[in-house]
Amino acid sequence: MYKKITLIKFFTLFNFLLIDINAQENNEETKVKLNEVVVSANNQEFDNSLRNVIVINGSDLQKKGFNSIEQALERTAEINFVNFGLGRNIDMRGQGDKSNVAVKVMIDGKSINMLDNSHGITPLNSINLDNIERIEIIPGGGSVLYGNGTRGGVINIITKKQKENLFSMAIKGNGYNQHKLGGNLEVNGAKKINENLAFSFNIEGFNQDGYQDGYNEKGYFINTKTYINPNEQSDLILGYNYFKSKNTGSGYLTKTQIQDNPKQKGNGENIASINRPEITLDYHYYLDDALEIDLGTFWQNQKINYLKDISTMTVMGITLPVYQNGSSFEDTLTGINLKSRYNYKDNSYFIFGYEFANHDAKRKSIIHYDVNIPSSFSINHTMTTLMDMKKQSHSLFALDSHEFNNIFSISSGLRYERSFYKTDRNYISKMLMNRISKDNKETFNTDNQGNNFAFEITPNFKYSNTGSLYLKYERGFISPSPAQFVNKDQKTQKYYSSNLDSEIFNTFELGINDLWWDFYGFNLTLFYTLSKDEISYLGNPHSEAGAFWKYYNIDQTHRIGTELNLDQSFLDDELILRQSIAYIDAKISKGINKGKRIPYVSKIKASVGIEYAINSNFSTFLDLTYYSRAKDGGMIDEKTGKMSKNTWIKDYTLTDIGLSYYYKKLQISSGIRNLFNKQYYTYQDSLNDEYLAGSGRNYYLELKYVF
Repeated sequence: MYKKITLIKFFTLFNFLLIDINAQENNEETKVKLNEVVVSANNQEFDNSLRNVIVINGSDLQKKGFNSIEQALERTAEINFVNFGLGRNIDMRGQGDKSNVAVKVMIDGKSINMLDNSHGITPLNSINLDNIERIEIIPGGGSVLYGNGTRGGVINIITKKQKENLFSMAIKGNGYNQHKLGGNLEVNGAKKINENLAFSFNIEGFNQDGYQDGYNEKGYFINTKTYINPNEQSDLILGYNYFKSKNTGSGYLTKTQIQDNPKQKGNGENIASINRPEITLDYHYYLDDALEIDLGTFWQNQKINYLKDISTMTVMGITLPVYQNGSSFEDTLTGINLKSRYNYKDNSYFIFGYEFANHDAKRKSIIHYDVNIPSSFSINHTMTTLMDMKKQSHSLFALDSHEFNNIFSISSGLRYERSFYKTDRNYISKMLMNRISKDNKETFNTDNQGNNFAFEITPNFKYSNTGSLYLKYERGFISPSPAQFVNKDQKTQKYYSSNLDSEIFNTFELGINDLWWDFYGFNLTLFYTLSKDEISYLGNPHSEAGAFWKYYNIDQTHRIGTELNLDQSFLDDELILRQSIAYIDAKISKGINKGKRIPYVSKIKASVGIEYAINSNFSTFLDLTYYSRAKDGGMIDEKTGKMSKNTWIKDYTLTDIGLSYYYKKLQISSGIRNLFNKQYYTYQDSLNDEYLAGSGRNYYLELKYVF
C-alpha cells in the first residue's frame, strides 16, 4: 500500500532488540546440537569494542522453519517491529516511527536502509533467509564503525560463503487454520573449480497467501557468488543478487471487522511489484597476522511500482475511492568501503577506514479521486508529486582497542562525515470542478551540506576467567534526509528550505556477562540515551491538497532501559532453557509533548524458551513471547504538534512449538506458530479506525535433502 489518504499520521513508535541464539550443528555425525548463547562480543568474529553482540546462526533459522526475517527476529525479547502505515521496520531500543532511519540494517556490512525517510521501508522481504549464515545484532549504537543512523543499533546479516562442492534441494510448506497453503522451493549448489576458483548459487521461488484474505506474495530470489583466490594472502568475492516479487493486499480492517473476523478482506485493494538487483565486489588482503585490508564496492537498486492501489476517503460526508495507481519509489545506492586493521600486539589492534556513499531516491506520487453529486456538484482531481532526492557522503573513521593486561582493556574511536544533499520537488494539481479547470504547479530545488562526528569510548574489565564488565559512552548522529530539507508555507502554499541540523544522541551503557558453574549464562545491560535536536514537524507532509508542513529541530527524548538474558544448559547441552526480558521507558523530554510516552512502545517484552535433544537425530523446542501494551499514534494537532487521543494497544502472548529430525542427508522440520491462535494487531490507528491483524495459528513443514 502506498500511503493512506487520511489526516496526519505521526510520532514515534517502537520497541527494542537483542536475544541469544547461536545454533551449532555437528555435520560429521549429522548430530543435532542445540543453540548456544553468545553473551559477549569477546569473539574473533567481532571487534572487541562491540559488547553484548547477539548472534543467530543460519542453522537455527532453518530448524525453526522461519519464512522471513520478521519471523526470525520478532520472538526476540529486545527486538520489535513497527508499522506506521506503509510496512514493518525493525525497531531497537524504542525508535518508533524513526526506526527506518535510526536502526541500521546491513547485508555483509553494506547498508540497505532507504534514503526516503517518509516512505522508505527497509527492504527486509528482499533478504533470502536460506542464504543467511548468521545474523549479528548490536543493540544501541555503533556510530564510529557504521556511521549515521545507529541510535537504536545495528543488524548485520552475513550471507553464506560456500566454496566446497554441494547440491541440495528443499521444499517448505506453510498454512493457516483456514487451510490456506503456501510454500517455497529452493535449489542450492556450489562447485569448486580448482584451488583458486569456486562458484555458488541459491535460487528460491515462493508463493504464499497471507493470514488476511486477499493477501498473496509470490516471486523469487537469485543469489550467486564467485570466489577467486589468486594467492594465500588475498581473495576476491563477486556477488550478484536479485529479488522480484508481486504483492497483493486488501488494506485495513475496522475494529468491528477485525474483532468479528480478522481474516476477512479489507476495504482497499493494492498490487505492487518489487524488483531489487544488487552487485557486490569484495577484496581482502592479509599480510601475516598483523595487517588486514578490506575493500568493498557495491551497487543496489530497488523499484516499487504500485500497479493498483485503491483506498477510501471521506469528502463532504461521502466515502469515495482514492486511486494511487502508477505511483512508485526507486532507491539506488552506490558505495565504496575501505577498511584496514593492524594488530600491533596480542589482543590489541587499530582500525582505520574510509567510506563513500552516493544515495539517490525517486518518489512518484499520483493521487486521483472523483466526486459526483448528480445535477449539483462534480470534482475530478489528480495530484502528482515528483521528488528526486540525493545524498552523497564521505566518511573517515578510526578505532583503537588496546589490552593493557589480562584484566583491563579500553577501546575508543572517532568518525567524521561530510554530506551533500540535493532535493528537487515538483507538484502538479489538475482539478476539474463543475467543468471549470483549476491547475496548480509548484517547483522547488534545494542544496544543503552538513558535517557530523561520532565518538565512543569503552573500558572493559575482565574480573574472572568467564566474566567481564564494560562501560560505554557514545556520541552519535542521525542526519536529515533530503526530503526533510523542504517545507511548505500554509498561507502562500510555497516551498522553502527548512535548514535542519542533525539529531545528536548520547548513550551511556553498563554491561556485564558471565558464565557461572559452566552451565548458567548471564547477560545484563543497562542503558540511557538522550537525544537532542530531534527532527519533528507541524502540519502534514504526507498530504497533498491544501497541505502545509514545517520540519524543525526542537524535540528532545530520553530512553532508559535494561536488557537481561539468561540461559542454562543441562545433560551435555541436550536440554537448554532460556529467559529474556527487556524493559524500556521512552518519553519525550522537551517540547509541546514533554512527559508523554513515545507511541507504539511496549515497556516490557519477555521470552522463555526450552530446547531438548531427544537423541542425536531428533530435537524439539517451545518458545513463549510476551508483549506488553503500548499507545498508538493518536492525533497530532497540525498547528501546535501536540499529541492527543492516544489509545492503548492490547498486550498479548505468542506460543511456538516445533520438531526437527535429521536422518543421514535428510532434514525435516515442522511446527506450529501462535499455537493458541492469539489475536493481536501489527498496526493500529484507532483515530481513523484502521487495523491490521497479526498472523493467527499457522503451520510449517520443511524437507531438505543434501545430495
